[in-house]
Amino acid sequence: MSLIIPLGLLGLLSLIALILIYIIKPNYQQKRISSTYVWKLSLKYKKKRIPISRLSQLLIFLCQLLVLVLCALLLAKPAILEERVNYKDESVVIIDASASMMVSEGGESRFERAVAGVKEFAENVMENDGVISVIVADGEAYFVAQRSSAADAVMVADELDDLLAEGTSKCTFGSADMDGAAALAEQVLEINGNAKVYLYTATSYINKNGIEVVSVAADDDWNAAVLNCDAKVEEDNYYSITIDVGCYGKSAQLAVNCDIYGVNGNDGREENISKTVFLDGVENEATIRLTSSDFAGGAIYSFDHLKVYIDESDGFNYDNSIDYYGGKRETIKVQYASSFPNTFINSICNNYRTSFKDKWNVELALLRSDEAPALKGFDFYIFEHTMPETLPTDGVVVLIDPDKAPEGAGFRLGETVNLSSDSTLALGEEHPVNKYVNADNITTSYYKRILSSAGYDEVLSYAGDPVLIVKNESKCKIAVCTFNLNFSNVGVRKEFPTIMYNIFEYFIPSTLTGHMFEIGDTLTLNARGEDLTVNGPGADNINFETLPAQFRVEQPGTYTLTQETMKQKPNVQGVEYVIAVSNFFVKVPSFESNITKEVDALPLLHANNEEKYDDKDLLTYFAAAMVALLFVEWLLQSREYFR
Repeated sequence: MSLIIPLGLLGLLSLIALILIYIIKPNYQQKRISSTYVWKLSLKYKKKRIPISRLSQLLIFLCQLLVLVLCALLLAKPAILEERVNYKDESVVIIDASASMMVSEGGESRFERAVAGVKEFAENVMENDGVISVIVADGEAYFVAQRSSAADAVMVADELDDLLAEGTSKCTFGSADMDGAAALAEQVLEINGNAKVYLYTATSYINKNGIEVVSVAADDDWNAAVLNCDAKVEEDNYYSITIDVGCYGKSAQLAVNCDIYGVNGNDGREENISKTVFLDGVENEATIRLTSSDFAGGAIYSFDHLKVYIDESDGFNYDNSIDYYGGKRETIKVQYASSFPNTFINSICNNYRTSFKDKWNVELALLRSDEAPALKGFDFYIFEHTMPETLPTDGVVVLIDPDKAPEGAGFRLGETVNLSSDSTLALGEEHPVNKYVNADNITTSYYKRILSSAGYDEVLSYAGDPVLIVKNESKCKIAVCTFNLNFSNVGVRKEFPTIMYNIFEYFIPSTLTGHMFEIGDTLTLNARGEDLTVNGPGADNINFETLPAQFRVEQPGTYTLTQETMKQKPNVQGVEYVIAVSNFFVKVPSFESNITKEVDALPLLHANNEEKYDDKDLLTYFAAAMVALLFVEWLLQSREYFR
């Protein structure tokens, strides 16, 4: 017998209490009565019954003692542990469903060979009264069959046939979730640590960690791939193009083609370049670099997009071409107008042009104090000291030391507040505009009090008064700074370029962080307007109204982003906002293009190899014994009472 909860034996401490009760229990008490005859007579009969009475009291004590012992044992859950009967033969099969398993030869893909092999294996296991589990490791591993026996043979066969159903793709275009597959396999191994685990794959592994690998690779499998493409602006402001290609499974001479469209803003000009590389099977990868000398029409400073491709009849077509976008930067027009132009802001505007050159083509209009500012046609307006009567409606507006609140600005100014020269500012609410800003470093001796600012966020303040506020609405994007830069040290502190950079990024965010991504990447999408629409493989008019938004890409190809900007163009009915369209490309991971890769190790599986036991519960028997003892104790107590 074993105790499942040994701590229950602490209930035996109740025996001490029982013994103490009997020790301190009072015996007969001596009392004086008026007549001794009846007393002497009772003592006479009492003395005759003493041996029987003592025996009865002893039995009652023993019954109570045993009842307490049984109660403690019940708390400890007594059981007889019997070794469990051995499991039937059990197997766990993992099918690799990564992109490289789509490689085909002779009209049959690796994945098809894997499924056919697993189907045959499963039939043999179940025919021999075994148990099998089947896991598909695609982008997220899942069970096809879990601990299925001969009774489930038809179901298992149907599920495996469904993996090859026409018109469906059970392989991911990315890498297999081997960690997830291992976690599912461990669910089976937790029950039966003796189950064997098999992996049907075409990838080689150095350390298999106890998993039996069944290769489904064919000797003639091969793949040629465009692995990557990148275009960078060199120091001479012209583009150079870098192309990475690979060939796996055999030696081949690859003709790599690069078609460039919309060269230098000319829709009619195209460049068509072809380079040949030889990959001998030892050197599987090569890099091609195209510079101005390779372009027939001369240097390239902009392009709509370029397409890189190879024409080969290999076993995997999804990585034979790449479309690269981002060769044409959108123009952002910035205007700075001030009645007393500030060198600090002039420097910041010039810094915009260099800091954002990889994302935007920033055009500057730095006006003299006697030049009238434009109120339309720009993306970013900076007004200092003297304010326009009305605000522009087609761009971001930054107001610095305003002499008044322009019509439609949505705030009211009050009196001027003069301070000592060492008065420091404080941060308002946490905000993208005050990110990386230490307000203790900013001093000012002058600011205008803001009386009302509904809809604005407070970024900087002094003694509870906001001195830098921002509003970011779809058709109203404003930042207001109410202190004069000439009466502050901010112009010579790092906080000033940080704030101005943050304002630009906050109001004119990059829609994407790049133009080329891989399967499985999660993109952060943003927009300069109210919403954003995505179209592409597996994405049909997906609309994001809450931005920034997360978007995971699962299929290769070109995706299109559409958004409404604040830019305006004339229309018969009034104002029409410009629709901005941008593209990005999603490619198969280079890791999957290498169909002959060798990986260091498979995940380590943790099996439960402890001996399993069945518990034969004894609670019923012990409870019955306790009830019987309670009945005997009651019976003895009643006899003693009526005696």
